[in-house]
Amino acid sequence: MAGFWDNEELVGKIEKNNREEIQIKKVEKKGKKYIDIRVFWSDGESDEFKPSQKGVTVPYDSLDQLKELISSIE
Repeated sequence: MAGFWDNEELVGKIEKNNREEIQIKKVEKKGKKYIDIRVFWSDGESDEFKPSQKGVTVPYDSLDQLKELISSIE
């Protein structure tokens, strides 16, 4: 989502399939910090992945709660 965020830092990627990947980023907008978890897609013609509308942005203040929920998954 280049251009939307004031600051963004890629934390990691998870391959979903050969045309999609999930990118996890630390992002910032107007001084507020978030974690953005978003599906990125490729049209297959270039190596560049583009952001989709499929994703969620979690306020950084809720990061501990998100970690707890994920760690409770078996």
